[in-house]
Amino acid sequence: MTARGCAAAVVLACAGLAVLLAFGSTVEMESFPGLRENLAPLAVYLLVCAALLAAGGPALAGRRSYAGWGAVVVLGALVAVRLWTLAPMLHCWSHESAGRNDDGSYSCVHRGDMLP
Repeated sequence: MTARGCAAAVVLACAGLAVLLAFGSTVEMESFPGLRENLAPLAVYLLVCAALLAAGGPALAGRRSYAGWGAVVVLGALVAVRLWTLAPMLHCWSHESAGRNDDGSYSCVHRGDMLP
């Protein structure tokens, strides 16, 4: 039983790390105006991995683990918040670069289009 609890803790910690990396991968693009590399797809992939890992945590810990379910609720809320803040830049999914405009919107650019 202790091994399952420790394994669940490791899985949930990895899910938390994936959420943290999803936040950190696009924070520069959200914070400062200008053209940046488009890392929004990477953030979405990290959030999907985090959601799958978070779903595996209670499966390892058992259905009666209140700490495990509490961690899943917190991770689910963080994933939802991140997807909400990431949504405005997802229309640039297939573009190499995305730029935040002064009004908060995002413009999508292919770097090859910028050549003379």
